Amino acid sequence: MKVGSRHKLLQIIAPYLPPAPTIIEAGAYKGHDSLYMAKLWPNASFHLFEPVPELFAQLESNTQHIPHVTRWPLALSSYNGTTTFNIAEKKERPGMPTQAGSILRPKDRIHHSPIIYPRTIEVAAITLDTWALQQNVGTVDFLWLDVQGHELDILKHGTNVLKTTTTLFVELHFIQAYEGQPLAEEIITWLDKHGFIMIGRDYTEPPRWFFGNGLFIRRDLYTF
Repeated sequence: MKVGSRHKLLQIIAPYLPPAPTIIEAGAYKGHDSLYMAKLWPNASFHLFEPVPELFAQLESNTQHIPHVTRWPLALSSYNGTTTFNIAEKKERPGMPTQAGSILRPKDRIHHSPIIYPRTIEVAAITLDTWALQQNVGTVDFLWLDVQGHELDILKHGTNVLKTTTTLFVELHFIQAYEGQPLAEEIITWLDKHGFIMIGRDYTEPPRWFFGNGLFIRRDLYTF
């Protein structure tokens, strides 16, 4: 098990991906992680999902120079339609969305970080499998999910895509940061049942913060 920063962890999966992988990043925010991945895989095809309009505009601006990138103003979710999205803001910057917004209502995370949730908006939502079918995306080599407690719902409604996926990077929570969210162990167990094992993480055991990220790879491809 590798332990390190989220970006350094990505370097260990390079041997398991093709030279020009198809990469999905859900919860792309302003594109900071997208830019790093574009350096690692300059020939990749990127699909970046960010449902908050203000953040999507910044994502477009920050990633417009990346070749083979498509940005989607959508929330990957458990159904197709529209959904209520809880906007996250910093107290010192009212009216300006920041990361940590979620389809799920905030719960215990408001006691652990200075983020507030003053308003909601309606956003378009789609399941991973529906999106892939509509866009004729047959293979997703790497799936990055940073969606504030909604990760397992996306996975459960993306099992056809998951059959084509080699590696995943998934946010994990150790408290009920959002209402009704699954905790880390439930997601790890679900992925194990679907053929994925965790090979890296950016948190210690026991965790010193209320969330972290796990790197998973298809079990039958991993060389121990």
